[in-house]
Amino acid sequence: MNKKGFTLIEVIMVIAIIAILSLILIPNVMVLIDKNKERSCEKMIDNIESAAKMYVNQNKYELDFDCSGTPKEITLKTLVDAGYLGGELVNPINKEEISLESKVLVTYDCSVKGFKYKVNNINCN
Repeated sequence: MNKKGFTLIEVIMVIAIIAILSLILIPNVMVLIDKNKERSCEKMIDNIESAAKMYVNQNKYELDFDCSGTPKEITLKTLVDAGYLGGELVNPINKEEISLESKVLVTYDCSVKGFKYKVNNINCN
């Protein structure tokens, strides 16, 4: 008699091995996915800051910076309209669209003769 196929014990063992591997691998994959989302969000903030830097370099005299430490606000809409950012921004963490009314605060630091940038209303945690 020619037996073709697997016994019940062999099938159960394969299913058990697959289940154990899944229990080990799935949490690790989820951690990697979360870390990549955080990195993507941080990269997006870096891109917004870079766009603000280019905008400030082109418009610094119109923005009229002084040494008072008072920040100037640049909305994302301004950066989009000026062509420094693409139109639709989505937070990679929660997949929500980022409001174009979000602001980049730009402060001129007289002690180092340079600008400081801070993106508001975008949470990467």
